[in-house]
Amino acid sequence: MSRHNGWTLTLAGLVLMPVLLLINYWLDGRGQLVVIFLFLVSLVMTVLGILKLREPVYSFSLSADTLHFHHKIGGWSLHWSNIIRVDQPRLHSGLDLVALPYIGVKIRDYDEFLPLMSPRLVVHLLTEQRPLLAMALRHGAVSRHHLQDWLVEDGEYRSAGGRHYHGLAAMLGHRMTHLRELYGYDLLIHESNLDREVPEFIALLRRYLQPVI
Repeated sequence: MSRHNGWTLTLAGLVLMPVLLLINYWLDGRGQLVVIFLFLVSLVMTVLGILKLREPVYSFSLSADTLHFHHKIGGWSLHWSNIIRVDQPRLHSGLDLVALPYIGVKIRDYDEFLPLMSPRLVVHLLTEQRPLLAMALRHGAVSRHHLQDWLVEDGEYRSAGGRHYHGLAAMLGHRMTHLRELYGYDLLIHESNLDREVPEFIALLRRYLQPVI
């Protein structure tokens, strides 16, 4: 879904820009502000299309042993034996449970995951997951005081297995701990990374996970 309409936006922008230049020449300066505005819109369309095309063709690859997530700046892998469960996270809204547009993955052992993460991808995850903290605040799942402390995670972290982490890996460890406290899952993956509806993708993951459990 993140690559959706990438070629359309790119080609439309590339075609419109020279057309608008010709129109501007033909109008001899009349309506120049409108043409400039449309030219900038075409430029934005082109850049947005190129950014979409830079996304990997596949966000996930699944094998009998491992779940792989692919991103343009890196990726991560989890053995099925290191996954406790996958599901769609939910938050209470009054008396109702609201399903979020994410897939939640609960991890058994952080020490099999954190050392493999690249710094660029960790920064991306920490930034991408901030709205999840704000969402929890809106639904009353966390206090504003705790949220302010969690927005900038501690640079020192000790896993349940006793391993010490520093810097970005430590910040990700804390963030995963907080997400588990709020949502019950350590990794939350937005539906824009999927090629199908969230329940269908969860069912696919569970088919791979079931033999391991």
